[in-house]
Order: sequence, then structure tokens, then C-alpha cells
Amino acid sequence: METDPQLVPSVVSVMVVHEPGDWFDETLASLAAQDYTNFRTLFLLTERDDEGAAEVSSRIRTVLPSAFVRTLPGTIGFGAGANEVLRLVEGDNGFFLICHDDIALAPDAVRVLVAELFRSNAGIVGPKLVDWDEPRRLQHVGLGLDRFGEVDSIIEPGEYDQEQHDAVRDVFVLPSACLLVRADLFRALGGFDPAITFHGDDIDLCWRAHHTGARVVVVPDAVVRHREQLELRRPDLPHRTMRARHRMRAVATLTGASRLLGRSIQMVLLTMVELLVGLFTGRFGEALASLRALGGLIPRTGSIVKRRRAIAGQRIVHEREVLSLQDRGSSRLTSYLRGKETTTYVGADSTVRRWREASFGPPLAWFLVILAVVVGSRHFIRGGVPSVGEFLPFPDSPGDLLTDYRASFDGRSFGSASPLPTGWVVMAGASVVTLFRMQALLMFSIVGGYLLGAFGAWRLATVFPLNRARIAGMVVYVGTPLVPGLLGRGDWSAIAWYAALPWLVHLVRRAAGLEPADPTVADLDITDGIAPVGWRHRVRAIGFLSLVLAAVTAFVPLVIALWAVVGAVLALATLLAGGSWRVAAWLGGSTAISVAVAFVLNLPWSLEWARGALWAPEAAGSTGRSIADIATLGADDQRFVFMALALYLPVVAAVAITRAWRFTWSVRAASLVVVFGAALVAVEWDAIELDVAPAMLAPPIALGLALSASAIAGGFGTDVLSRGFGWRQPVAVIANLAVVVGLAPALLAVGSGRWDAPNTTMASLLAAQLPDDPAAGDYRALYVGDPRLLPVPGRTFQPGVAYAVTDDGALEFTDRFHVPDTRADEAVEEALSLIASGSTLRAGRLLAPLGIRYVVIPYTDGANSTSSDPVPVPDGLLAAFENQLDLGAIYGPPSLEIFVNQAFIPVGAQLTGESAEASRTAGAENLAQVDLDAQPSMIGVDTGPPTAANEVIPGVVHVGIPFDDRITLTVDGTEVDGRPGFGVTTAFDIDTAGTGRVTYDRDESRGWWTASQLALWFVVLVVAAGARAPFVRRRTTSAHDETLIDLDEQWIEHADTVYDDVDHDGYDDGYGSDSTTGVAGEALDPTLTIGPIETTETTETTDADEPIEAWLDEPGADDDPEERT
Repeated sequence: METDPQLVPSVVSVMVVHEPGDWFDETLASLAAQDYTNFRTLFLLTERDDEGAAEVSSRIRTVLPSAFVRTLPGTIGFGAGANEVLRLVEGDNGFFLICHDDIALAPDAVRVLVAELFRSNAGIVGPKLVDWDEPRRLQHVGLGLDRFGEVDSIIEPGEYDQEQHDAVRDVFVLPSACLLVRADLFRALGGFDPAITFHGDDIDLCWRAHHTGARVVVVPDAVVRHREQLELRRPDLPHRTMRARHRMRAVATLTGASRLLGRSIQMVLLTMVELLVGLFTGRFGEALASLRALGGLIPRTGSIVKRRRAIAGQRIVHEREVLSLQDRGSSRLTSYLRGKETTTYVGADSTVRRWREASFGPPLAWFLVILAVVVGSRHFIRGGVPSVGEFLPFPDSPGDLLTDYRASFDGRSFGSASPLPTGWVVMAGASVVTLFRMQALLMFSIVGGYLLGAFGAWRLATVFPLNRARIAGMVVYVGTPLVPGLLGRGDWSAIAWYAALPWLVHLVRRAAGLEPADPTVADLDITDGIAPVGWRHRVRAIGFLSLVLAAVTAFVPLVIALWAVVGAVLALATLLAGGSWRVAAWLGGSTAISVAVAFVLNLPWSLEWARGALWAPEAAGSTGRSIADIATLGADDQRFVFMALALYLPVVAAVAITRAWRFTWSVRAASLVVVFGAALVAVEWDAIELDVAPAMLAPPIALGLALSASAIAGGFGTDVLSRGFGWRQPVAVIANLAVVVGLAPALLAVGSGRWDAPNTTMASLLAAQLPDDPAAGDYRALYVGDPRLLPVPGRTFQPGVAYAVTDDGALEFTDRFHVPDTRADEAVEEALSLIASGSTLRAGRLLAPLGIRYVVIPYTDGANSTSSDPVPVPDGLLAAFENQLDLGAIYGPPSLEIFVNQAFIPVGAQLTGESAEASRTAGAENLAQVDLDAQPSMIGVDTGPPTAANEVIPGVVHVGIPFDDRITLTVDGTEVDGRPGFGVTTAFDIDTAGTGRVTYDRDESRGWWTASQLALWFVVLVVAAGARAPFVRRRTTSAHDETLIDLDEQWIEHADTVYDDVDHDGYDDGYGSDSTTGVAGEALDPTLTIGPIETTETTETTDADEPIEAWLDEPGADDDPEERT
């Protein structure tokens, strides 16, 4: 080995290289230009193929012919890669210059660092890092650290270098982009923590260096340019998650034992506060990552304990002294409150990080929005949700929901052997949030759904860099008259769609790689902020997208069709605005994938989706509302609702005024408004055959209005003020003022405290009028009338007339799900046809075998139809039922007309004589001629899978459920064959008296369906969460263990030549003495006769829950791979 004539201490540069770009030549040139005389270079390549490694090696040797080049097998992190220097370089009498591959050192950087290390008796020194493209802009001049592992950059992001930070000083952390460390110290510390792949490796190393008593000093006279674009170069990595996870790991492994318990409690409390503050400052995603990282410490407890034991010998300095060097308080929470953060923007050909100025606007806006929603919902919160529309009470027991779901029988309406909606499981699982208080969950789903939609609009609006754009988008989405009207008439389905839609759009744009564009590039032809994202990022986004869609579709199947249309509109609008076809393809493709996954996740229920489950009953005709009334998105009786029309002005203004990527989003927003607005008008006017509830078409319009408001507000400075005075300035001002005007109707709706919902609801009237569990036996009620007034989803009988059947007892939320068609529904429609045509006067007998005891015709419900503005009763409907001889009208409230069936047969009944004989025949004509008589039996047979027991006598046991051979009857243990009764129901002929027992043979395949469905949800959840590897132990190989450089062969004769010309004016000794040692208990001799430091074994096996890059060799592993040079 050759030695330098100067015999100055040897410095070995250790650079981990990963797929370098064109800038790497400048990095190599800066290393070659160093004026330090005893300088060696070692390059560790992470290339995955020989061809790529050979190409990089050739580039290195072209500039540095004497460089050592080795290839690391496998894909490992920076820290584990840099640790290979401990294998490849022997000796302790020298220094390691740890470097990233995207830096460019000033020619004197190494010499200045070595000189200052001697003068300061430091263990680790680092340079001043400046921006690669703009060296006048500071990047880092050392870092502070609080006791919770959060760094403080010391300088303001984007701050220019005016020599204000040029004093040499002690810091707690030096970035690993470039730092000079004593070889003996690095070896004593065992190098970087191999479990930390990226983000946090420097924190761990410097923290442990402080534990040994070594000083960590920043040397601003040494200048290094740094690209700092890891997120752009490695889009496959979950950077936010890794930062949080490694921060938590550092605290858990490096905090002293005496303070660990207290610090753990503080971390939990701080994370909870961070979640709350993050919600109001637009940084909820970071707070959520902290929560996940905190929870992730639990399964990693074993590896944390091993790590603490491994580094225990490095704790030389008392914990109190190290703690005094850390920042007080919480740097992270302070940054939240001050808005101190940098944001990555997509520029013309690269990403840039820019300072986002602090603002109290977002917290104030969120405070006002939450206050308005809570005040407007105060009666919902305090007194319970009124049972108006779909706001029916949730079932009291989540356990019963799960039990019914596992069964293979749907007991609602007439009953059928069909899978139950997936929403039953989602409802039961969500009850954990409210500690299984189901009515609290109902309130939370309504009020919380309103706020969830607002939060989704905020997250979607983060595509606009400015806070005012995000505020405008969120406030407009919340402030349209849409949701107050939905709350007033109890439209739970539309509220669920409203809450989910902005999240779906937010996730699909992330899957397409659309991120905030650089706000300073208005003049460039950037149609979208397209960030280069990897497959892992896209898969996670599509996974979350599919989960959200599947969850809302579990309650509202129509959403899956509406979302497909929204995705198509966004994709086509991208092309219309001149955007990238690749972005359009990703928008459309991600939408299609999410639709397919959501359909699969809702199996087997999704196989039962028919036209009735997706579409609303056919309306009678046009509602007669004008385009202006429809465009308000509110109810006609809302006060000053016409003022909401002002919100459409920003839609036009945004398309006319905005430029670049803001114009693209303006076109997308306008497309949503135009497409769904046209569909809404067509449905209201009955101009097309599209049986969709108008309210379901309104949320995309509201979202389009919100995005337009964001675009016009976000572009006011760049697209309006920066251009010459003309028509744009007054139009933009008017458009922004129009946003304020358009919010007035929603603000006025807050005052009632119940969103103008009726005090007396149809559900409460029905509960008072229809008996619950009467002695006459189980029964059903038939509702006939305008589809808008039925208390549960109905089926179309004819345009403008629908019907629905419910069981006895109070209505519940589960009744709002559409029920599958059965033979009994065909019998009801046949009876209604005979009634409508006047072909029968014995409708009661036709409906009797189906257990229908009451027929209800609603007039008003207080929401869609009121006494002052009632919905007309379909012509001839009331008269047709009044003409029936066996249907008697009973006294009831003026909002309902109730008829009682005098020929009623209970759902479970014992038939004898003529009635028993009639059960063996089919057809309405025969049934109308028989005087039916029955005795109640098998009480409760219609609650879930048919199960009941009763004493029986010779005759017929009638079960008013469509015939199913899985329904069985045993009399004193002897099975009785079943048959169709009245051509529709189930009947059993009994010859002898005894104890009868009705049971239902469960379909065993249903259990497999349930297990498979849960497994599919779990798989998609794991994909969305970004889990990488199972909890198993693995290992990987490392570079060939050979000695390339021996530091102990280097000796110093003229060390003074190293630092004679270094200027130390303004030196700040944080320890107060020039005699401070570099390592505890040991002085640093200028002649570099460095004594040995007792090394602590730090080799450990990491858990497999860490990323694969973190796994290192275990003893005995093959460490003789093929060498690549």
C-alpha cells in the first residue's frame, strides 16, 4: 500500500452509491479535487445487476483511478451499507468521511474538517450543507434534537447564507450526508444502527456518540452542496412512516433506563396531542404516522431490548449530561403550532422543497367549521337522532348483527336464503369506536360524516400549495346547502356518499402521482404536478381507495356506479385540459381497479345486487323544479337558498382565469359540475331513464364547486395580481366574494339545532299505531304510495307508485337496506294489479297468506312531504283500497292512512278445515273464494333464520316465508315433509298432535364465504398499510471481508500542517474548555497516537418486521460472495 509523503492522518471517504444520475460526475470531481494529501475513497455500490454495477464502476474509475469499489449484494439501507467500512478498513488511527452519493464538496472541505476535529478534540465533525442548485441557500448547519427524537433544523427552510451561522459550535446531530468521524469512535459504536435503513441513522449515531462523551461539532467553513432528494430517488419507500418509526426507535433504544417509563408515557400523551393539533393544522397524516410508529414499538419490543443490551457498554456519560444537550419541550409540536415545515412541490423537471409560511388561517377555519356543525347538530348530540328518513335506530346489539350475518338467511321482509349486506359487519366493527353504544354510533355516523367530508375536502385541496386555497375548498364543500338539506330529511345514503367522495378523489389522484405543483412556476407549461411515484406508492393508494369504496358500498351499493362515473369524468377532463394521457390512464385505471376490488370485498352480497339494489324506484314524472332551484342543491324551503347560486361563479371564473396546473384542476372541477348537474336536471325533469335519487347526484357537484373555489383562491396572486390590469382582476374579486355570499344559506340552517328536521316523524307515528308482538301472532305491514314517502326502500309497482314490506316491531336501520326479490313479492304485485284494475274486492284474502295485517298509505313525512306542501297521493290509490271488503280503515294520524286486513293469517299459524285445504291450492282466483281462518303458532319464526317451537294439532302448520326446503319441521322428533303453501309460502301437513319445532338447515358454504371475505379485507388492509414482510427472521450477505486499507500503517510527523491556516474566529465552545476530550476519559493527541477505545459488541439480529434492507448477516453466514470491482 502506498503512503503519502506528508504522513498526515489517513481519511477514508465511504460513499454508498445507489443508481446515480448525471450529477454523480460532479460528485466524483469534487472528491478528486480535495487538497487533503492523505485521502482515500471507497465506493459501495447497491446496484442489483452486474451491468449497472460495471457502468457505475467505470464512471468512478474514470475520475478516481485509485478508488476502491465494491458491490453490496442485496438491497440494504444507507447505514448498513456504510458499516461495511468496518470490514474493509482496518485500524483505528484515522478518520472515516461518511458521504451520500449526491453531494459535492468544496476543494478544502476535508482539510478544514480534519483541522477542526483536532482543534476541538471532537469525535464527529460535519460541514455546512447548502442547496445543490442554489449554494447561497442554506440546507443544514447541524441539527438540534429534543428528547422525543425530533430534530430542529436550527435554520429556517429557504434561509440564505449571509455568514450568520458560520461560528463553529457543538450540535446534537450532524446529517449523515457528510460527516467526518474518528475511526476508533465509529468502530467502538459499531457504526450505524443496522435496523435503521433511511431517515434517522444520523440521529442514532450522534446520540450514541454523546453517550460516550464524544463531541459533535459543525464546521461551517467546510461547505458541501447537497441535492437531498431521497424521496424523489426512492419513491418506493414509505418515507413518512420510516421517519416516524425510526424516531420512535431511537427514543426507545437510547433513552436511559431511569427515564424510559416516564418518556414512554410522555410519548403517548404527545402523540395524542399531535393527532389533535395535526387535525387542525393540515398535518394529520404525519400525526397518524406517529401513532402507527408508536403502536409499532409493541411487536418490536424484543429487538428493542436486544439493542439496548448491545449498546449498554457505550453509556459512559451520565444520562443527565446528554439530556442537557437536547432541546427542551417538543420541537415537533412547536413546528405544528408555528407552521414550521417544508413542503415538497413538483417543478418543471424535478421536485423542490420550499418553506410554507405559518398561518393561523387553517386552525381558525377548522374551529369555525366544527363549531358550526356541532351547534347545528346540538339536538342530535344531546337528545338523539330523530327517526326521519333513513335515520332509523341502529340495532342495539352488534353481536346480534354478527350472528345474523354468519347465518345464511335474511329474515327481513318476507325472508329469503340470501347473504346479508356487508354493512352489517362494518356496522358491528365500527361500534368499537363508541364502546358498542349503537345509538351513539348512529349519531357519530351522521354528524361525523359531515365533518369527515370536510376533512376529505381539506385533504384533497392539499393539491393546492396555498392555505387560502385549501380553506376555500373545505369551506365551500361544507357550506353548500346540500348537507343541511340531507340532514333535515334524513338521507343517510347521500351523507355517506358525501363523506366518502373527496377521500376517493384524493386517493385516486395520489395513485396517479398528482402532487402539489411548485406555486412559482405559473409561466411554465405544467399541466399537472406529476411526481415520480413507485409501484409501492401506487399500490398503497389504490388499496386505501378500494377500502374506502368497499366500506361505503357496503351500505350504499349505488356508490360503486357513481364512483365509476366520477373517475371517468376526471380522466376525460384531464385530456380535455391538455394533461398527460398517462395521468388520465392512471385516474381511469385506478378507478376501475377500485371498483373491481370493492365488488369482490362485498362478496357474496354483491352477487345479489340487482336493479332494485342500485337504483331508486321510478318516479311519477317531473318534479316541476326550475334549473335555479335544482342548482342550489338545497331544499326549496331552506331560507335564502337562492344565494347558493353564487357558488357557481367561481366555476366559470376559474376556467377563464387560472393557468398551468390550476387550469387543469379547474377543468376537472367544472366537468364534475357540468356532467352531474346535467344528470341531476334530467332526473328531476324525468327526461332520461335514470332511476337515481337526485340527492345522490349532488355531492359530485358540491365537490366541483369546492375545487373551483380552491383554484380561484389559490391562483389569485399568480394568475390575477401578477398579470396586467384588465377584466381578470374584477372578475376574480367578484368570484371570491361570491364564495362568501354562497355560504349564507348553510349558516342560516345552523340556528335550528336539528337542521330543520321534523319534530314528529313517520317512524314514531308507526310505532304508536302498529302493535308490537301482538297476541294475534307475528305479522307484516305493506306500505304503498309515492316512493319518496315510504319509510324503507321500496320496489316500483308502476311509475310514481312503490311498495315495501316490513316485519312487525319498530323500524331499524337494517330495514333501509334493499331486500332481495322473492316469490312473495311477485304475489304482492299480482294482488296490487288486481286492486288497481278493480278486479277484486278481496285484497285482504290475497295478502293474508303472506302475513300482511296492515296496509299503510303515507301522505306526509315532515321532510319530503309536509302538511303545507304535501306530495300528491297517486291517483286512485286510496279509493282502490277503500273499495276492498276485507280491508278496514282504522283511526290514525292525518299523515297516514292505515287499513287492517280482516282476513289476516299470522306468519306462523295453525290451519284447519277449509283454510288447510286452501293452502294446497295456488292462484289468486281460488284464494279470493275462501273464508280463511287461522290460529297463531310458532311465534317469532320470522326473526332471522326460521326457528320456533309450539304445540301442534292435526292440520297444516303454515310458515309465511317463501318455500325453502331448508326449513324443516319435526313433531316429537319425527321430521315432516314440507311443501309450498298457497303456491308461495311453506306448509307442513300434520297428522298427529305433538310438540312441533321449526328449524333451518344452515348452508355450510356460508361459513367459507364469511372466512374468505374477512381474509380478503385483511389482505387489502395489509396492502394499504404498506406491510412488507412477515414476522420471521431472515438474513442477507454483506460485502467480501477483505482488508483494503490499514489505518494503523499511517503515522503523523507534521500534523501542524493540517490546521495552521484555519480561521477560528467566533468559535463557540459549547463545553466551555479547550481541553475537552473527543471520547470520555481520553484526550486527543495532536500527533494522533490515538489510544484504543473499549469496543462494545453491537452485532444483532433485527426483527423481520423491519424493512428487508435492515437485515444483516448472522454469525456463520456466507460472507464470500463474488467480488465486483
